[in-house]
Amino acid sequence: MSGPRPGRTERDEMSDEIRIVETLSVKGEPDGATLWAIYEHAFRLLNERTPIHHGAWSEAAFREMLGDADFTKYLVYVGPDLVGACLITTALEKVPWINAVYYRKRFPQASASSRLYFLPVVVIDPAHQDLRRIGAKLLHEAVASLGDDGVLAVDYSETLRHSLPAFVKRSLRRDFQSEVLDRMVYQVFYYQQPGQSLTEGPRR
Repeated sequence: MSGPRPGRTERDEMSDEIRIVETLSVKGEPDGATLWAIYEHAFRLLNERTPIHHGAWSEAAFREMLGDADFTKYLVYVGPDLVGACLITTALEKVPWINAVYYRKRFPQASASSRLYFLPVVVIDPAHQDLRRIGAKLLHEAVASLGDDGVLAVDYSETLRHSLPAFVKRSLRRDFQSEVLDRMVYQVFYYQQPGQSLTEGPRR
């Protein structure tokens, strides 16, 4: 097994192997099946830690979205292998859990010029090595393609509040501004302390 070329590190070689392909449609197999398997598997463990259903698309809805040209797909390959994807859309009404009317009223200029985006999916195969490096390059290239005058909306749970903004900052490699628009609260009520199988909830 040969090592890196002279003057280069294994990290340099890894960066060269990561390739991003932008497309409007992913149809047929095996790419559709590969992306669904990655999507379903990636959120399995996270969904055991939070009441919010991460990875909320059903397989049928996910595959329909892959073929929908209103969602731009950024596919990430390592060598010949498809290992993840980022999806971005201006058709906010097609994302069922967000209020598109609010976003269009809140950001009227970006909406009128089709520069108001929502990111419903970014996922990397968790079994793949160098997960953060792959995800960082994927997010950097996807967001860079939107231009400087766009507004990109995302949603994520309190469980990810500490890690996700820092990851975005490292990925974009430039200054940006952000606002928290709202928060969802998941609460329970009881008289007696119930037995609980989870020992760790969202970080405060």
